[in-house]
This record gives sequence, structure tokens and C-alpha cells, in this order.
Amino acid sequence: MRYSEESGRGLFATRNIKTGEIIMEETPAVWGPKAKGACCLECGLELHKLSSFHFCNLCHLHFCSEECCSAHPRPECVEMQKLHIKTDSLEYLGKLTLVIVVLRCLLLPETAPQNWARIRLLQDHLENSKETKLKKLNQKFLVNFLRDIGLDKNQISNKEIHRVCGILDSNAFESSTLDGVESRALFPLSALANSSCLPNLTHVTRKDKTMVMVATRDIQEGQELFICYTGIRWGKITRQKHLLLTKHFLCCCPRCLDPTECGTFISSIKCAQCEGNMIQDVQIGSLEFDMPWHCQACKLEMEHKKVVAVEAMIGQMLKLINKNSTQHLEGASRKLKQLLTSHHYILLEMYMSLVTLYEKKKERPERIVELCDILLPVLQKLEGSSRAVALLVIARICAQVSMYKDGKEEFLNSGWFEDSILKFDEAYSLIKYDVQAPVTINDLQLTLKILKEERDINYKEYPKLATTEEHSGMDVHKPPNGETMERVM
Repeated sequence: MRYSEESGRGLFATRNIKTGEIIMEETPAVWGPKAKGACCLECGLELHKLSSFHFCNLCHLHFCSEECCSAHPRPECVEMQKLHIKTDSLEYLGKLTLVIVVLRCLLLPETAPQNWARIRLLQDHLENSKETKLKKLNQKFLVNFLRDIGLDKNQISNKEIHRVCGILDSNAFESSTLDGVESRALFPLSALANSSCLPNLTHVTRKDKTMVMVATRDIQEGQELFICYTGIRWGKITRQKHLLLTKHFLCCCPRCLDPTECGTFISSIKCAQCEGNMIQDVQIGSLEFDMPWHCQACKLEMEHKKVVAVEAMIGQMLKLINKNSTQHLEGASRKLKQLLTSHHYILLEMYMSLVTLYEKKKERPERIVELCDILLPVLQKLEGSSRAVALLVIARICAQVSMYKDGKEEFLNSGWFEDSILKFDEAYSLIKYDVQAPVTINDLQLTLKILKEERDINYKEYPKLATTEEHSGMDVHKPPNGETMERVM
């Protein structure tokens, strides 16, 4: 960790780091569920009946089971006993769920002093949030609720509560499981990494709540380590406004200073005159987001408000479609390609949704491959070998295996299997313990192993044909009579 004039306090590489290397592993200083309703305060499982909860007999905190209740730390239980926690309604449990992370932070000096020491030096940006809507909301709901349950004002002031809220807003990491269980936590060392919209780190949250930082690109000794504080696949203006509102700084990373966003044109609409890429002029350090746009090809100019109007119209259209319908999403994406560049962030998010839906429905593996081939080059350029990239790689391989089993190998590229084995190993090493890892990932690993063994046996049975086909570009593992692998074996 050291200070630089460009980005202030940050983390820097003390040696050369290879893509895929683990940079750090860190346990949370504080953790809590992020839910709209009442849920277990240990695992985050949302429950909808009061009778489904298990309450601690001593502190009255609510959990989903005896196992989760037993897991909550004894020091926390002791401090919670000093408060007046009720168990009489789901509405009350929902409110307590909303404030639990803040409450746990405030009690750290007593429950885990070493963790309090880890987070107390993090930035809170209170000087930038005076009388903001968020601060007023925190005062009206959060502070008043904490006073109602007995948090002593003489021991913990309102200012200290707002300071903890600021630390969480500025530094907390959020995660979500495949089941939709959302949480947020503070990892103080990881939070010291500064932000870039071209990060060289990705984070993976394990089931034991540990977070692992992994290099997504090769990093040279002395280079700064970056994560991304905002939506990496969002458009530039959305990212900039989000960072200003929540993190209180204007991003000036290489991507934000490049009108083409590293050649992805992820924020560009099509030129009405020649269908070229409309890009926005960049004014370094300016807080003005309404700079004019111009076509990179024919130089046609367009006012920023017209670009905003196009995106607003698209937003209204997307509200009307069924997001769970592949047919609706496919139809909408075809229409939007008339207005947006092929890699526009709105289209990319639609393609991500389509991949997920087709996977769930076990439909159209060839379309999954096609969508992944559109998404992966863009994501790899912006994110490197990130968690999102690894999940897409797994989805693509799974789809290819499905096509092979269905006898559609003629639609697969030559060498697809060897490429899949290599890329699976790289992706698997990153996400095998991730809370968002596909439940079928181990089954896919076993399937690839079996297929490899079968193809190796077949290779040995027909070595002369294999040698011939290697030079002809044909599938070297296809039996000479044209039958599928299952039939031969």
C-alpha cells in the first residue's frame, strides 16, 4: 500500500503477477444480509412466516435454523442482549434486517475490536454527504430505529452512526448467490484498492464468506491494483454519475477518457446518416455530461439530449417486454440493433439475460454459443479474465457439449474440444468455490473427463485416420464409419 498523486492511497504490485494468480484472501470484518424483507441474520435466507424463524433465547436475533443461531458469535449475542429486540412481527424483523450490518459495525469495538481497527481508517465521505437525501433517510429511519431498540446516544452518537453508514456506502462489497440471497460486507484490505473501469482484479466470494482477489490480467511490478466500483458493463455516463453520487469522485481512467471506450463503442448509438458509431467528446475533469456527440465516420453532430432521448425511449420499450421470455428479448434486441451499435451496453445486458434463460430452459445451445461469442471479446477487453468472463466460458462449453451429445458436432469448430478443455480448467480454477458457480459445474467437469477418455481411446484405435484428418482440418476423433461416439463405444 502506498500513496500516489493520481489516485491517492492504493495498492501496488511488489512483483510481477500472472493472470489468475490469487492476490489476497480476506475474511469480512462485518457481514449482513441485503434484503427487502425479513431474513436469517446468519445465512441471508429470506423467510415469509414468523413461525419459520428460530429466535436466540438470549438476544432474540432471528435465524432460519438452530444451526445458524448457534453460528452467531457469542460476543455479538452478549451485546445484543443489552438492546430491546422484539420478535412479534415480520415487519419488525424486516426493519432489523435492514439495519443489522450498521448495528454490527457499531458494536465491533466490543464484539471484535480487531475488526473495528481494520475498518475505522476507511473513508466515510461525510464531508460530501451533508444534508443529502440518503443522509436524511438514514436519520429518519435508521438512526431512529436504533434509538428505539435502545442504542445509547451517550455511548454512540448520531455522527458515529452516519460515519459507519458512510464507510459502508463507500467501501462495502455486495454479492448474490444463485438462489438470489444478497449480502454486503466490509473487507478493509480489499477496499483499499482504487477503482478503474479497466480493472486488473476480480473478486470471488466463497460460501464461507471469504473474499478472494484474483488478477484478471498480467500485472507488472510497480503497477497499481484496480477493481471497479461501479457497473463495468454500464455506459460511460451512467458509470460516471453513479461514482459521483455514491463514491464522490469523477473517474478519469483510460477507458473513461477514450470516446470509443477501448474500441468497444459500448455507449454508442448508430449514426442516423451512415450508421457509423456516434461518440461523445471528452473533456478531462469536467462534471458536465452533456458534451455533443459526433459520428466517427461522417462527422455528423448530435446534441447530447437527443442521445438521452433515444435511450429513454428504449428504456420505456424495455419496461413493456417480458424479461423472462426469450422470444420477447430476441425480438427486442433485433429491433434495437437498428438504433444501437452491436456492442451497446443495453444489448450486452439483454444477451447476458438470454444466455441465462436459455441455460435454465436447456434450450438452443447453438444460440448460447453465438451469444457468448459476441459477449466474450468485449468483456475480456474490459474486464480481463474476470469472474463474469469465466461464467460465460463455462456456459459456452456446456452448450458445446450439449450440441456434441445431440449429434450436432458438424456445427462446432474444428478443435473445439481441446479448446474447451483448456478454457474450462482456467475458468474452473477461478469460480469453483464462488457462491455464483453453476450447480452443474462439477458434472460438466466429469463429462469433459469422460469425453476426453473416449476420444483418446478412439484416437488410438484409428491412428492413421487421425493423422490424415489432422492435416485435412477434419474432426480427428470422429470414427471412420461416420457414427457418433456413443454408438461406437
